[in-house]
Amino acid sequence: MKTDHGIQGRTYTLIIALVLTCMPAIAFAFDTFFAGPRAMGMAGANVASVNDTSAQYYNPAAYGFFGKQDNEGNRPAFDNNDLARKNWGVDVNAAGGYRLHNDFGTYIDDLSRIDQDALSAGGILNASDLQDLINLVNDLNNLDDPGNAITADMNGSFSFRKGHTGIGARIYFQTSGQVADLDRTNLGLSINGADLSADINNITVSGNDGLVSLFTPSQQAQLAAAGLDNSAIQTLDFVTRQEGVTPGEVQGVVDLLADISSQSVGTGSTLDDNTTVVLLSGFGLGEIPLTYGYALNEHLAIGGNLKLMIGRVYGTEIVVFDNDSGDVMEEARNNYEESVNLGLDAGIMSRFNGINMGLVVRNLNAPEFDGPEVKGRKFEDVTINPQVTAGVAIFPHETLTIEADLDLTKNETTLKKYDTRNFRFGMEWNVFRFLAVRGGAYKNLEEDDIGWVYTAGLGLNLWAARLDIAGAIAEEKATYDEEDIPIETRAAAQFSIDF
Repeated sequence: MKTDHGIQGRTYTLIIALVLTCMPAIAFAFDTFFAGPRAMGMAGANVASVNDTSAQYYNPAAYGFFGKQDNEGNRPAFDNNDLARKNWGVDVNAAGGYRLHNDFGTYIDDLSRIDQDALSAGGILNASDLQDLINLVNDLNNLDDPGNAITADMNGSFSFRKGHTGIGARIYFQTSGQVADLDRTNLGLSINGADLSADINNITVSGNDGLVSLFTPSQQAQLAAAGLDNSAIQTLDFVTRQEGVTPGEVQGVVDLLADISSQSVGTGSTLDDNTTVVLLSGFGLGEIPLTYGYALNEHLAIGGNLKLMIGRVYGTEIVVFDNDSGDVMEEARNNYEESVNLGLDAGIMSRFNGINMGLVVRNLNAPEFDGPEVKGRKFEDVTINPQVTAGVAIFPHETLTIEADLDLTKNETTLKKYDTRNFRFGMEWNVFRFLAVRGGAYKNLEEDDIGWVYTAGLGLNLWAARLDIAGAIAEEKATYDEEDIPIETRAAAQFSIDF
């Protein structure tokens, strides 16, 4: 059902659509996840020191050392991460987070603050309106850039282990958002192209220096061909500079201004006529892993998972401004293709006095899942390519763990042409045995838009029961609603019973 909330409301509909999931359909390998708060608190560095059911994800070889004692029935000298005393356990956990890529948050913030109702009703009446127009076209143009996007993900599990075996139910979901096809014509602005120069020239802009130093000669010619005179072009150049538009962004601004000037935008055009399209896409995965680990000797163990995998590939095409937020949510939720496959994981872990080493390979067989066909558009199948991660953990004291991990493969994500390959390091200190304090940092080596992300966590041990929480916050910030927010944030919690 179509609901008219005005131009401001339509902008929020666009924002909701972007945040939900919007990207061109592609096939991709799955990203890596934080499977539990102990790992998140240590920045995901757990391949060599994992000590609970999250070993199904981080390294199933740890199951080979669970409950394994020496010939006299004692804890082995090489049991650095205290696995020998663990015979069975149950864990339930959940985690989630988001990433703002490049300047996505800034452009969304600008769009939410622009008085588009005033532009719709009265056009360009003063310097503030002109500033809003420049920001509007710049923000829309940058949102059309696939590098500006948002990625959100979540995962959770319920797992049981006994001795060297385990079984669980684990879910993973990731979605990304970006505009697929921007309608540059029907912007709902009360501006007649033939009068745009006159409107601009009737405005007094404080500090106007009378120069044209941002627009290139070819861009000036493009605006002139669209009907703008020299005085209007100079004023637009000054305001564009004042609003912080960079030389790399200015061509997109000029293109939209030329469209506005030449197409008589105000003659009956509304946002209801806008045909901006987003292709909503995401991937959800449910797994039932059966895990077994085997210790070859006191120093070396191997392990693996055989997984029943149920994958849902989500995708639909939405004309954003012809839908309210409820329509967008409904279409995003209901358009998917579900298919079933099997997956194989393998791991190896070695341990010596004060040091562990581990290697895990997830999805050895590269399982595939069918993509949907929606409104005549075929969304491609999803292939989860193998993921390889190596880790080294040292134990300077029996209560202190320090680990560093490195992804040896790069992992595609639901965001087109965005890969992850993380370097992670973290530590855990078990204070007085009942309180675990964790910290760490990780960085994506394949992309430079996020930078370092710092993590922290706590674990409270009450005999057999344990409660763990963790969070992650990026060093870099974005501005939204005049508040600084991290461009990446995550949180996780887990409750365990451990014997």
